[in-house]
Amino acid sequence: MNLKQLMVVATMDCEPVTTLTHGSATGPGTWRLGESAVRGYADIARSYGWPVTFFVHPETAEEQPEVFTDLAGNGAFLGLHVHPWKYAMSRHGGRRYLEHYGGLSDLEQKELIAETSAIWAEAFGRRPDHFRPGTFSANDSVFRLLAEAGFAGGSCSLPGRAMPEMRANWTGAEPDPHRAHTCFRQLSGSLDFSEMPVSVDFSRSLKGRIGGTFHPDLRPDTDWQGQYDLSYDSIAAAIVAQIIERQPAVPVINLLTHNMFDYSDPADPACVRLRQAFDAIAAACHANGVEAVGATVAHVTKAVGRLPVPTEPFVCEGNMYGKGAAVGTLSGPAPAR
Repeated sequence: MNLKQLMVVATMDCEPVTTLTHGSATGPGTWRLGESAVRGYADIARSYGWPVTFFVHPETAEEQPEVFTDLAGNGAFLGLHVHPWKYAMSRHGGRRYLEHYGGLSDLEQKELIAETSAIWAEAFGRRPDHFRPGTFSANDSVFRLLAEAGFAGGSCSLPGRAMPEMRANWTGAEPDPHRAHTCFRQLSGSLDFSEMPVSVDFSRSLKGRIGGTFHPDLRPDTDWQGQYDLSYDSIAAAIVAQIIERQPAVPVINLLTHNMFDYSDPADPACVRLRQAFDAIAAACHANGVEAVGATVAHVTKAVGRLPVPTEPFVCEGNMYGKGAAVGTLSGPAPAR
């Protein structure tokens, strides 16, 4: 089977201003910069024919509802983004969630999602149905609890990221869009929740400046050339080649950035790198005879939802000892739908 089309999903995590959280946190220094970032990013993506998915933190939704409503009216899609510790330090959290998302108990996750969804819904007039946790921090409850809360999908995983200090470990995670698993975040499963991983180049493994390991991706936040001697052309070419080799049912390139860079300023280094990333994606697709089609996370969720619902397989111990694969399916009733 030859891959004919590849969905390009450009995303942005829209953080609150650092004056609400912490001076060293990711996020714009002012709301004015935040607005320039989101509008500039949308304009650049639109020039390539690609819509943007904005994952919006509750305080940002509360402060800038008109900005995001206007962007949504021009083709953007809005989802919920939450750093528990940022929310805890803002005017709402009362310091009850001083943790990364993967460090929260089931009850804390339920309470946090309920609180932040209500703030987000007040700003935009509808409840959020797609989600991304800050720093891709998650534990094995994340997908089940999001599905139970009514979320249809999201982008919670960054394959290969191993940063325990952020409660983020996606070693061996599924690399392509899939239904999430009920109780193991790295596997595909049968939940009514579509997970869209960030796209990475699996041919390289890097060490972070603050610890942990990861694969390179296409974000313009990082100066890949200066820090790692990598180009966007090489990263994009590797990602596209690896997707073609995997032949996923829903082929997607998903990249991200944050609202702390002035994408309305062509001279901003992140803006320059963004155009390099977009050009590299377009070139890699063209070189492989693949059409790059702009999409949002909602388009990906619909595509995953059209696939047959799989069982959640397990491999018995016989395969662990080289005695041949013994594959079964979970016993008991099918998950509620």
